[in-house]
Amino acid sequence: MGMRTTLVLKDELIAEAKKRAVERKSNVSEIVNEALIAAFRASPNAGNQVLFQMPCYRPASGQLVKTSPAEFDALLVAEQMEPYQS
Repeated sequence: MGMRTTLVLKDELIAEAKKRAVERKSNVSEIVNEALIAAFRASPNAGNQVLFQMPCYRPASGQLVKTSPAEFDALLVAEQMEPYQS
């Protein structure tokens, strides 16, 4: 047995879960548990992944370059340190 909780699900998701529960002679709770287990196993480090890229434009060309937050931070640090470089 598991913990009881209340979830707010999209109507189309609950309808699909009910349909699958009937097909498998199961219940909605089991379908939701299986779906969560599959989702967590499919991407175990999803919480550690960067889900977006920050746009960065090269001043000389105006060209859009995909830049991660870490790369953007490095660019800012380099720009701030530029006057102190010999």
